[in-house]
Formats: sequence, C-alpha cells, structure tokens
Amino acid sequence: MAVSDTRKISPTRLARGADRLYGELLIVLAVFSAAAPLFVEATLAWSLLLGGLAGLWWIALDRTPRGMVAAAGWAFITLGLGAHLTFHVGLGVLPLDVTLGLGFVLLGVAEVVLGAERYRNRPLARFALSVGGAVAVAFGIAFPFVWSGIPSWLGSTTMAVMYATFGIGLLIGDASSLTRRRDAAAQ
Repeated sequence: MAVSDTRKISPTRLARGADRLYGELLIVLAVFSAAAPLFVEATLAWSLLLGGLAGLWWIALDRTPRGMVAAAGWAFITLGLGAHLTFHVGLGVLPLDVTLGLGFVLLGVAEVVLGAERYRNRPLARFALSVGGAVAVAFGIAFPFVWSGIPSWLGSTTMAVMYATFGIGLLIGDASSLTRRRDAAAQ
C-alpha cells in the first residue's frame, strides 16, 4: 500500500478497525483465561500483561475522544496488574490481595465508564461493557476478603467474562457503526 493510500482512510475508520482488532484479541484472551486452570496459573498473569500491551497499541491507534481516558486507564491498569503478577514488580511493597482487589475494581469502573462514554447510542455495546465491568468490580471487592480461599477457576472465569464482554462490546460497537454508515449511504 502506498503512502497516499493510507491518507485516504479516515481517522474514524482507523479507530473502528482498532476496536475490531482489539475486540477480537480480547475474545481470544477470554478463551485462554477460561482454560488457565487446566494449565498454569501464570497464564492469567500473562494474559493480563498481553491485554495491557495490546491495549496500549489500541489507544495509540484509536483517536476517538469519547472514552479515551477510560480506555487508557483500562489499558494501563491491565498492564500494571500483568507486570505485577508476571514479573513480581512491586510485590514486596504492595500486598497481592489488596493490589488485585483494587486493580479489578478499577478495571471494572474503567470498563463501565468506557461503555457509557463511547457507546451512548449503542445500548447493546454499553450493556456488554457494563456486565464485564460489574463482574470485575464484584470480584475486586470480594478478592481481598477471601483471597486465600478463592478457587483458581473463579479468577479465570472473572477474567474470561471481563475480556469477552469487553471484546464483544467493541465488536458490537463497530458493527453498529458499520450498519449506520451503510444505511446512510443507501439513502
């Protein structure tokens, strides 16, 4: 593709493409997270790290002003939790139960805010992000109180739901914008 061809693509179209790719990646990460107890618990840490790194790429491509702060917050919190669990960054300073609890609450809040800001006119996308955010907040609140007794499947299920609903919300948001553009072009 020549340089002149890339200039013809609108920023909105690039943003929708970034949403679609990130949504697909999150759904793949949801599958890996759901299967994590069958393998190694570290799979969850690596999926958080990968989700955060890809989230940084997503916000770099997505120039949509609505929800940008929430999207950036979600990406940085995911990256931070992933780095904390994978490489034990700050583990001696920050207690694991409090860090994970607070991290999941913040992830859930960021996901709900992103859905409310970016998908005001797309109720299904907003609903999907709200469900994932609510699951993350509930897990984050409960985690510090019962963290030693939490089965591994509960953490992986929480991450799978959070990733899947976020990914589905992004895909629904992209699909509804495509439908609107197609309807406008037909008129």
